[in-house]
Amino acid sequence: MKYTVMLKEENGHVQATVPALPECMIIAPTRSEAIATIRKAISEMISRTEVIQIDVSAEPKSGSLLHETPWEWYGAFKNDPTWGELFDDIERRRSS
Repeated sequence: MKYTVMLKEENGHVQATVPALPECMIIAPTRSEAIATIRKAISEMISRTEVIQIDVSAEPKSGSLLHETPWEWYGAFKNDPTWGELFDDIERRRSS
């Protein structure tokens, strides 16, 4: 499995952090040592970890939306007689 690792130089050392595993962070004297050490830390962490998926019956709270569905306006201009002219103008400008 591949993990994204963020490397950051700080005070003459290299800090390696795994965003997907917030507790997985090391500091090493060099970049290559940081990579080797974080690889070992990831391996140790995932070897004692179980990943499962569960169903939750609760729904998340809904934020306020301007429209019930974000695509409510889709097709709003289908009967606009100037719509084709607009795209023709765009194509002319691209070609020039």
